[in-house]
Amino acid sequence: MSLLQKIHNASCTLRFNNDWLKIFTCPVPSSDFLSFVAVATIDSPQHAVLSLLYDVDVATEWVWKTREMRVLQELSEDEGRVVYQLVSAPWPVSDREIITRSQGYMDPETSEIFIKLECLSNFLPKHDKYVRVPELEGAWNIIPLSENQCRVVFRLHIEPGGEIPSWLANIAVIDTPYHTLVNLRDMVKKEKYRIPVDAPFKHSADDVIQHYEKFIG
Repeated sequence: MSLLQKIHNASCTLRFNNDWLKIFTCPVPSSDFLSFVAVATIDSPQHAVLSLLYDVDVATEWVWKTREMRVLQELSEDEGRVVYQLVSAPWPVSDREIITRSQGYMDPETSEIFIKLECLSNFLPKHDKYVRVPELEGAWNIIPLSENQCRVVFRLHIEPGGEIPSWLANIAVIDTPYHTLVNLRDMVKKEKYRIPVDAPFKHSADDVIQHYEKFIG
């Protein structure tokens, strides 16, 4: 069962709610660490959000606690890309390395975008100074609402590895979506993101996984 199916079947708790953003936390079977679902209404075009997500070089300016992010490999055709991310952790917890493959799909009828995130923990040799995240699963859905507005659904579950108490990680689990989406909301207003990115998406309605209806309300 995929993360999105697990979240859809889980008993989730609304942890934050304002006029444009809702954040839920959800238990994941066989894990002590909560996942999150964040639903944001962004007053910018869908292509501006996509352009920002594709612009890995600026990730440290808006992705919460990210010290470094870089593309390790652009995969052939529309197979996505492999990305390295270094995330700061509070002392005395070690910083985390995350390696993911991101792959994008577009529904040719609705233009909804789905970006799947999957963990590639062994893509590089491990660094002695950091803890490599062993498991991660997540997704972005970007749904156009009008020419100048879109809905962003961000879902993520991480098994952080190393020595970190689940209660500590679960207390802070809403920080990542909250600060990341607040920063995204500001970043997409920049002039450079008015130009649509030429990103290779697979055109397949069947691969655009939703399972977020109950969180929109």
